[in-house]
Amino acid sequence: MTARSRRLIRLSVFAAVLATVAAANLTLIYLLYLAGQPGSNIARFVPIMAIGALPFLVTAGLLAWAIVSAASPVGEGQRPQQQAIGRLRMITGFGLPFMILGGLWSGLAAALLGLEQGSAAGFALTLYQFTFLAAVFVDTITLVVALRTHPSAQA
Repeated sequence: MTARSRRLIRLSVFAAVLATVAAANLTLIYLLYLAGQPGSNIARFVPIMAIGALPFLVTAGLLAWAIVSAASPVGEGQRPQQQAIGRLRMITGFGLPFMILGGLWSGLAAALLGLEQGSAAGFALTLYQFTFLAAVFVDTITLVVALRTHPSAQA
């Protein structure tokens, strides 16, 4: 495995971790809001949380699968490095638009809840702005690096 491929794998691990953190942070916003509102119904916010968090979690899970499968042996005539790079290209390419749309939509819905600035949910929303941007940025960088990484000719 080349140095560029190892760098891509490390970057993919970082992207998966940040996507998981962003999904957890988004869910935390709504849970903290509900904890501060006695008598509120969580069922009202489950679809909003799912639309925002699932793209991050699915992308992170698929990235983890691609990372783990990059280390496992493959059949005769296949190169694991080429297969892993192709998978990472597809996962980051397809996951990025859904992460952006779902994360923005759910984050905007959280911002429109009218959270108080000093509340725990308000702090979680402020933190989500940074985790969302970091997850999207690192996933974009992972996509660019995956597109620029060419598998070596050696098996």
